[in-house]
Amino acid sequence: MNTNVMFSSKTDAWATPKAFFAELDKEFHFDLDPCADEFNHKCEKYYTIADNGLLKEWGGA
Repeated sequence: MNTNVMFSSKTDAWATPKAFFAELDKEFHFDLDPCADEFNHKCEKYYTIADNGLLKEWGGA
């Protein structure tokens, strides 16, 4: 198994590719990005690592 790509970055902050998000958003109409930052969020409402999105409500905006 080639794991080089999994360990090729000094960070674990990976953004969802825009095209992939757009396709899913057509069906699900997302209004929250629970794991983002100020540069890569895909929705107006988003949680950063400092917000700890796993402890927040995901019920929508």
